[in-house]
Amino acid sequence: MTENRFNSALKAKALSIFFTAGYPCFNDTLPILSALSDSGVDLVEIGFPFSDPVSDGPTIQESNQIALKNGMSLKSLFKQLSEVRAVTAIPLLLMGYINPVEQYGFERFLSDAARCGIDGAIIPDMPFDRYQSEYKPLFKRHGVKPVFLVTTRTTPERIKAFDQEDPAFLYLLSSDAVTGGAVSITQDRDDFFQRVAAMSLNSPLIVGFGVRDRETFNRVTRHTNGAIIGSAFTRALGAVAASPTDSARSEEAALRTVVKEFIAGVR
Repeated sequence: MTENRFNSALKAKALSIFFTAGYPCFNDTLPILSALSDSGVDLVEIGFPFSDPVSDGPTIQESNQIALKNGMSLKSLFKQLSEVRAVTAIPLLLMGYINPVEQYGFERFLSDAARCGIDGAIIPDMPFDRYQSEYKPLFKRHGVKPVFLVTTRTTPERIKAFDQEDPAFLYLLSSDAVTGGAVSITQDRDDFFQRVAAMSLNSPLIVGFGVRDRETFNRVTRHTNGAIIGSAFTRALGAVAASPTDSARSEEAALRTVVKEFIAGVR
């Protein structure tokens, strides 16, 4: 089932959205997922908050802090996600740092993810050698696909090693800085995307970091299968947080409007 979801979703110009669970409000996870699914997003990365998200820019750092203050944790997130497959059929991935995963228990994390219908996990600071020696059997056992990050400094040999692990996709970094920065697609960066695409890998190539609108999305997907938007979408959600409503129903309606308008602006 997991593989079928990815196969159908990772087509040309696939759009993935990242958001932090528990932001803007604790119970917004399922309403956001429902609105994204209804707006035609191809897959979604659900971030689980951490107190020190070192690779993230100020926007996602702030969303992590607010989500933690709201009471979000992996235990709470899995409780929310227990009903997620009644909301959407698109591929879903969990994304976050290895520290909270190890505190929760790596196998418990993957078991609970699989039970909720989660298809993949992106753990940017998971060492690849530890994946191969310790975590690979756990991913395989629970049917959750890993994702590996590729930078301009990643060697072709290492990229091929990632590809051989049958990941959900390879995450190409459009920037060597933190998330949320402005992307300038220089010739060097465009050459990087083309170079990886020319390797004829089995894995789809999805670009992340700094993709924020229709223009940047279209530019980074010229040679890849799709792109991820995170910080720009998080800023859009912040508009809902800045305009409190008088009821949960009103807040959900405001969320759906923001999500619909944001996705329409990209697609």
